[in-house]
Amino acid sequence: MRRILIVTGCVASLAACHKEPTFDERYDTARETIGQRAKEIDAQISGTPPAEADGKGAR
Repeated sequence: MRRILIVTGCVASLAACHKEPTFDERYDTARETIGQRAKEIDAQISGTPPAEADGKGAR
């Protein structure tokens, strides 16, 4: 019974310890999100459909 509690505690503590994203990772994610939103806004203003998600849209 004691072993089960110890193993469960270890597994729970390992699951709780995850790597936080670095500043650069958060910055890249935010930059991509802002860039995509900017493309969508530009497309709405110009009246053309937004570019596809893969970045191969007409320009």
